[in-house]
Amino acid sequence: MGDEFTWNDRYAGDEAWTEWFEICSVSGCRPEFASRLREQISAAMYARLSRAGISREEAGDDPIAFFDAYFKLKGSREKGKPLKLYFAHRIKDEGLEMVDFVCGTLFGSGSGRVRDIVLDWIAVIKGWKPRTVADEAGRRRLVWENAGDANLAVVEQSEDPQSLDFLDEEPLRAESERVIAAVAQRARLAQDAASLLVYATSHDISLTEPCILAALGAGKSQAYALREKVVAALERELRNVELADTPLFARVLVAAAAAHLPRGLQEELGVEE
Repeated sequence: MGDEFTWNDRYAGDEAWTEWFEICSVSGCRPEFASRLREQISAAMYARLSRAGISREEAGDDPIAFFDAYFKLKGSREKGKPLKLYFAHRIKDEGLEMVDFVCGTLFGSGSGRVRDIVLDWIAVIKGWKPRTVADEAGRRRLVWENAGDANLAVVEQSEDPQSLDFLDEEPLRAESERVIAAVAQRARLAQDAASLLVYATSHDISLTEPCILAALGAGKSQAYALREKVVAALERELRNVELADTPLFARVLVAAAAAHLPRGLQEELGVEE
């Protein structure tokens, strides 16, 4: 156990995590909080990255920026963020203290959400795709497709079968389509319009962009009002999606939303293939 990260010894503190929980950004927190948060998050992510055999030099990007990026799916600063609301529901429902939630749910050994975040980080770094395979005994393990050689690269496996299943993107895509359709119905919008608002919100794209207003067929005030309806509907839908707080689901959901946009609008917004 000597190589295990001692989470509680590096816990940034209730005040620091409460502030991050509200604004979703380490750099936006007060300096004394940001410093402690940066230490805890970067240590956790680099530790996971090392277990996958990838060095800090290979990673290149700032782990803090990557961590924060997964919690950007939100409405306005005044409104709660959908993924954070799911977290808040779990904290209340399970009666968790902030320290237990952070050191368990986010950074817990084996099944912490940091594992899923780092898996996607590796996918970005290497261009690999994670999937699960089973051996003859039925034991499942995570491997990387197109890892660059005949033998698929193997990374550390979680014992939680739900987290393994969640790495299969096909059911995630189907669930994302269901969520988008339900959000559009709740908000009384066409799926293309609901998808556009989800995509623009997740990427912090201003709704005053002419191409967005034209696509919505709305003025500025109406566009923001429509977004509020979509965010509220999304919050409600995500509460009923198991493991909706997993970073992989957020990525697949946003990709599904982008796929609903007309080609010309995708190009104007810089949607990547």
